[in-house]
Amino acid sequence: MIRAGSVGRKDTRERIEFDEHGEEFDVCGDNDWDEKGRTMISHIYVSFDSIIRSLQFGYTENEALTLSKKYGPSEGFNFKVVRLDQDEYVTGLSGSLGYHGGITSLIFHTNRGKHGPFANDDTNPRRAKIEVDPGIRDRCEFGGFFGSYCSGCITSIGIYVNPI
Repeated sequence: MIRAGSVGRKDTRERIEFDEHGEEFDVCGDNDWDEKGRTMISHIYVSFDSIIRSLQFGYTENEALTLSKKYGPSEGFNFKVVRLDQDEYVTGLSGSLGYHGGITSLIFHTNRGKHGPFANDDTNPRRAKIEVDPGIRDRCEFGGFFGSYCSGCITSIGIYVNPI
């Protein structure tokens, strides 16, 4: 499988963050997540406010819903569920980045249309807008998602392509 592109970027810098009691703690960059080969997505769970806070995926396995691990924190003022139809599959992604990291707008592209934008539908022309369109035209070409997250948000999401 090929990593076809990513909205956002992984932060590898060490930084100091604060817990709910105001105590400092060191953070060593973002955490990676990977859903390679998980292709039968039926649900995408998105938590967001001004940025994408967390993502979780639902898969159809043995005619039952199986959930991935949740990536990112549960905070976020909004929560949306994207339900894909049985004959619907992911073909790409697009979004924009915040000035200090995090994804400020995220859209999932499918063979049936678009879902989103989630978070701010930022139309600021100075924001970096990224579109990942690997040319997926068949369900078996979609190979899953990958990305990164920190203690506060999703910092990147990308797509795998399975050449056929």
